[in-house]
Order: sequence, then structure tokens, then C-alpha cells
Amino acid sequence: MRTGFFRTGDAPLSLPRLPAGPELSYGDADEMAHRFIVALAQGRALAPHADPIEHAHANGLMILYSAEAADAFETILVRMPEPRVRAWRELIAGGASSEAFGPLTLQEKLDETQVDDALAAGRKQRIVNLAVALLGVVAVAGGGFFAYNEFITEEQRTEGAIQLADTGEAPEVAAAEGGPPVVEAAVTTGLVDTVAVAIGDGPVEDRSVTAAFSAVPYPPGSMRASLFQYAGSGHVVVVGPPGFSDAVCLRASVVTSDLRPLDTVTTGPCADPVGRTAVIGCRGQSAILLSLKVPDGEVELPEGGTGFADAVRVQLIADGGERYETLTVRGTIRVDPANGVVIPRFGGDIGTDVTFDLGASHVGTCTLTGDFPT
Repeated sequence: MRTGFFRTGDAPLSLPRLPAGPELSYGDADEMAHRFIVALAQGRALAPHADPIEHAHANGLMILYSAEAADAFETILVRMPEPRVRAWRELIAGGASSEAFGPLTLQEKLDETQVDDALAAGRKQRIVNLAVALLGVVAVAGGGFFAYNEFITEEQRTEGAIQLADTGEAPEVAAAEGGPPVVEAAVTTGLVDTVAVAIGDGPVEDRSVTAAFSAVPYPPGSMRASLFQYAGSGHVVVVGPPGFSDAVCLRASVVTSDLRPLDTVTTGPCADPVGRTAVIGCRGQSAILLSLKVPDGEVELPEGGTGFADAVRVQLIADGGERYETLTVRGTIRVDPANGVVIPRFGGDIGTDVTFDLGASHVGTCTLTGDFPT
């Protein structure tokens, strides 16, 4: 329904995108927004309006705003003047549906009440169904766990899912070898998951809330991350809007399959740094490369037990102000041990500008610093 609701015809959705570049003028920004609105409607009759934000609001077009639309519109937003960006962020974040999509009619309000009643009844039935299913799952899981321990022990596993090629070279040499970066999609992800915990008492899960996009300096989807091997070590590159690398606190962690950290680095203006200060191998306005310690084999965990390097979590740590105890935008790169993914290697001379194209219109450039992992 997301891809066709309220549009006419069944032609594929084609939304305008903008390449990276300088900030648009107010007139050009509004013109691009109008073009985006017309493409998003895809033939639906629109009531004209000079202001594109009012145009979208008056025609109820934000109900068509899907993940595909958000990805395309982000390429336009990053080049808009800040006041325009702020206004669009507020409309996109919305709040109540009546505010985001236009005023509700009486019939729509009645429909909402009926839907709420139906959802409540469905939730009660679902609880009963889940209780019955849970008993079956526990029985099956118990048998499976016994069989796993008996026949497929963890001792059979000797290395983590994240594996780096052994070049046999010193880090300074390896940094110059490998050629330009070639992105591996399997180890690339967007920072799209917003986690917000409101200030207050009580369990954290009871204080987990949905934060508006406007609460974070850069919204979900505006940054992407990917893994690389550089200077004989593991690194994560983060690509985002111009200026992000100096403006935000970034945290990257090598984690186990159940997200227990094995190594954590932070960089940027962090109020509460966690882990080590990151060694930055490449720095630029739209890309930054952080070194990570990726263990080859099994690691003993401080809290008990052992784990392997199976994933990398990257977070933008935002200032929660007076509302949020925790406010982050996260992305997790998970590597399947069975798929044989090789972390790509790149190199270049110190002072060379390197470009990372992480897909979804996220292209960033940074300059190799010569700061190697120790």
C-alpha cells in the first residue's frame, strides 16, 4: 500500500534525487521540493500552493512518505538552507497524524475509533495465541538446545564472523597497498534505528519512547557505515552530510552476536566518551574512518562467558537535553559466519583524498591522515 496509496496508475515510482554539492538557494530548494511533491503524488490531482511545505500538508501527501521517499528526499534536504530543513523535519516527524497529514474528517475520526477497538480486541486474542505458542516453542527450544550442546558444541567454532585478510605486511606498508575502496554491500548499513529513553524513574523499557527526527542533529538514514581493512587492521567508515564528522559524537563497537562489546571507540564532541579514543585514519567533512580492534578468535568477556567478533555497531550519540536520558541513532553491520564475506581492503598514500560510495546516494570524501592503529 505504501507504494501506491492515493496515486493513480501503477507506473514505478521515480523520485528526484540530488548529488552532493553546495547549499541551494531558498528558491532552488523550494523548486526541488515542488518537483519531489509532484513526483510523489504520481498523477494525483493536487491543490496548488506556492509554499511547498503547505503544498504537501494541504494535499495530505505525507501519508505517501515511505522509506523509499525518505531516502530520495534526504538527498535534497542535505542541500537545503537550515530554516527549510528544520521546517521539513518538523512536518516529516509530524506527531499526531492529524498534524502530519492534514485535518481529519468526522468519518476519519470514527474510522480511527473503530480501528482502535479492533486493534484492542486483536491484541487480547494475540496474547492468548502467543501463550499457547510459547509453550510449544519452549518445548522445541529445550530439545534443540540439548541437541546443540550434545552434537554441535561452540568449541567447533574457532574464529569470529568478521575476518581480515592476513597480508603479512607492516601497517605502514599495508596502508599504501590495496587500491581505492570498493564497497561490500554485505558489510554496509544505514544509521536508521533511533533509540530514545526519557528522563525519569523506573525501568528503562518503560521509559523507551519514539523521538521526533528533529530531536537529533542528523535524522535516521542520513548516515551510512561500512567495514574496510586498512593499514593491516579493521576500520569502519561513516559517510554523512557535509560537516557531520566534526559536529557529532560517534561511537563504534566490535560486538558479539548478542551485542556484547569487544572493543569500543568514540570520536567527536562526546559528553560521556565510552571506550578508547578512536584513531582516525581518514578525515573529511563528509566521511571519517575509525580504527577497530577485531579479534580473530574467541574472547573472554568481563561479565563472564566468551564471544566472537560477529558484528559492528555504529552510533550517533545525541544530546538528549532535558527530555532524554539516552538519544542515539544506530546501525549494526552483522556478518553471517557461513557466508564467507571478505572485508574489502584499500590503501593510498598519506594526504591522498579517498572517496567512499556507500550507495543510497551516500558518497563521502576524506583525506588519509597517516594515523595508524597501534
